[in-house]
Amino acid sequence: MSCGVVVLVLGAISTSPAQEPHPGQAPYDKNCKVCHGSEGQGNAGPALVPFELDDEQLLMKVREGGGEMPPISERRLSDDDVKQIGSYLRSLKPSAGHAP
Repeated sequence: MSCGVVVLVLGAISTSPAQEPHPGQAPYDKNCKVCHGSEGQGNAGPALVPFELDDEQLLMKVREGGGEMPPISERRLSDDDVKQIGSYLRSLKPSAGHAP
């Protein structure tokens, strides 16, 4: 009987829904991660977390670039993707040692 309980428990674990990644994570990983780090903590570019830009400010920064950041065209990254990236960055919390 205990073997059946183990099978039921393992079945429940394997069928529980995995947490879906944030919709902005994929475009962030593809376009931003190399410079800004895996979770916006900074790398070659500055840290982005905590993220405080609104969508319009982010769109302007992405399209126009500035400093070492090159401009990114809408052909490469849609406005909707940019907004999803902003939402993703706002969902991240600073890691210990990176808090302002």
